Amino acid sequence: MFKKILTAMIAVIFFTAAGNVNAALPKPNAWQPEVLIGLLGNVQQVNLSFSAPCVMTDTLTKQQIQKVSAGKDLYIDVSSMPANSIEIRGDKVALKDLQVWVNGVMYFGGIKILKKGTTITVINIAPVEEYLRGVLPNEMIQSWHLEALKAQAVAARTFVLKNRQRHKNEGYELCATTHCQVYNGMKTFDTTDRAILVTCGEVVYQGGRTVDAPFHADSGGMTESAENVWGAKVAHLQAVAEDETQTQAWTVKFTVKDFSSRMGNAFGTLQRFSLTPLTIGKSAADRTTSGRVKYAKIIGSGKTVQMKGDEMRRKFSLLSTLFDVKIENGEVIFSGYGKGHGVGLSQYGAKHYAEKGWTYDKILSHYYKGATIKKLY
Repeated sequence: MFKKILTAMIAVIFFTAAGNVNAALPKPNAWQPEVLIGLLGNVQQVNLSFSAPCVMTDTLTKQQIQKVSAGKDLYIDVSSMPANSIEIRGDKVALKDLQVWVNGVMYFGGIKILKKGTTITVINIAPVEEYLRGVLPNEMIQSWHLEALKAQAVAARTFVLKNRQRHKNEGYELCATTHCQVYNGMKTFDTTDRAILVTCGEVVYQGGRTVDAPFHADSGGMTESAENVWGAKVAHLQAVAEDETQTQAWTVKFTVKDFSSRMGNAFGTLQRFSLTPLTIGKSAADRTTSGRVKYAKIIGSGKTVQMKGDEMRRKFSLLSTLFDVKIENGEVIFSGYGKGHGVGLSQYGAKHYAEKGWTYDKILSHYYKGATIKKLY
């Protein structure tokens, strides 16, 4: 009997604690910004379906074109477009509570379609917080520590609100690829949803404005200053040291013949490289403060080429510019650390600091020097 009573008491305590955790979550704001994400371009038709009754309107005249029933397929073809620009939104349901299937893939929000000559562009109209629910699971592993996920949520939200004009000329604000942020449909996980909800409306802020908050997979041991990657100095995007160094080690190899052929006919055969050996956190004339390659001299039998580190990274599919290179046994061997451009928040670094006990605001202040977190809505 005592065992049954004890078990019941434990169950009550467990469920009460779980209830308190859920109760601690803030309620979503009634208002939030909308963002236009380009999903499909240069297509001739699209199949749509909506979770609730909707209304199709002419975007330019604001005139209603037709009612759209819930759960039924709606085919939009460029040859039968009722207007050059249309929007489909919920009739009586808020945008954040509407789901749309685009060629079978589910998204939050409504749809905008632009006719451009003989093709159409399909755009998702999504509230920012719902958009982030599709982004965050693609940018960070949902099983990671909540504080790391919260830091990523704030960085991703900041990116959205800072870069809304990136694809203005195409008729939308952000794309769904790595050029902006990966967004390939509705994904719901308790961890990522919670990270978004508890940081709702929060962005990285400095000097009275929302600032760029770039992020990358792994710094390799030290992040990079913005001016060494994109050419312009940014106060809050300076190189910072990490607790762990030489992380995410990688190696890329080419035969000398293959490498030489990639350098062009006039280059000849590779003879040697001129590059200061890598020490993380130590600069040189050809290396940045973090140790990343600014440039390397590549000496061939035909000519010598001075190539920037970023160009080498692209040309030879390297994971970062934090690398050494050598010729050994007829092979060119690149060996480096980290993954990505190295500026701003390191995702694996955030994971490490969260597991160490850091809160998300401390993580963000580490990577974005002098910036603060501000709640915009």
